[in-house]
Amino acid sequence: MKDKKEIKREFNQIIKELNKKRYDKWFCLKDLVAIKNISYKSLKNMIKRIYEMYHPQGTIKKLKGRYHIHYTILDAFKLKQKRKNKLTTIYSHEWKSNIAWTTKDLYDKEYHQYLINCLKALTPDVNYLEVIEFDNQDRLHVHLLADEKPEVLKPILEALLNTYLDDNRYYRIYCESVLNTGCSVDYLLKNQQ
Repeated sequence: MKDKKEIKREFNQIIKELNKKRYDKWFCLKDLVAIKNISYKSLKNMIKRIYEMYHPQGTIKKLKGRYHIHYTILDAFKLKQKRKNKLTTIYSHEWKSNIAWTTKDLYDKEYHQYLINCLKALTPDVNYLEVIEFDNQDRLHVHLLADEKPEVLKPILEALLNTYLDDNRYYRIYCESVLNTGCSVDYLLKNQQ
């Protein structure tokens, strides 16, 4: 029977192999000052713990005294207590819902934008980050990040799409909690049209 250290080493090796196949985007510590709106000193205080945790998985490395941080672990860089009067960035904002919808019929970008605008009108206190993109069948679909819980937004979104697209036979919705803010934001940014 394997001990805990051996199991952890094997787990880290599997994660490292999977990470080699991911999108290859790295940041240095100074980049995170702007991306996360956290002071360099605070980041330096966090880095040792984060390095020990993620180095075995290959998502953070130190080369010539400089840390290189994979975009998938940006969520690890959080302040214990939020700073008052500090503006958030799109990477440090508290996104709660990851939303996507696709339609059975082909609609143009303007129609999807109209649906997004209707959703925003129905939820004026919610902030969104959005992108409309093509799938592999040249059909447009929508991705959104929102700072409201999925259980609040999903019924509103379903009612909206039922109004404009008849019923759920003509669309599919994904509305779940954000699991990794850095990856979610980066996906939307790299796929903007």
